[in-house]
Amino acid sequence: MNYYRAERSMIVTGVYAGYKNGYYTFVLEDNDIIDFDEINKMILVKFDLKSDECKGRKFEIIYQEIIDDLDDEDFVELKLEDLELI
Repeated sequence: MNYYRAERSMIVTGVYAGYKNGYYTFVLEDNDIIDFDEINKMILVKFDLKSDECKGRKFEIIYQEIIDDLDDEDFVELKLEDLELI
């Protein structure tokens, strides 16, 4: 089978739930929860996501969904690219 990699940009709205165990967690408008362990470092310059300062605040979330097909199994990686406070 052929290996493939696909990337797509996503934009959603959600509320920041906090930073725990290396993950930045957001609750989306449809109540889905999304965790990011990879983050554009410039976001941490704009927002102190490791403190409680941004908890409960609503953001437009821009992220990359990266899909790698490894041995007939898809591996999905999410990378937080940018945040805009709403």
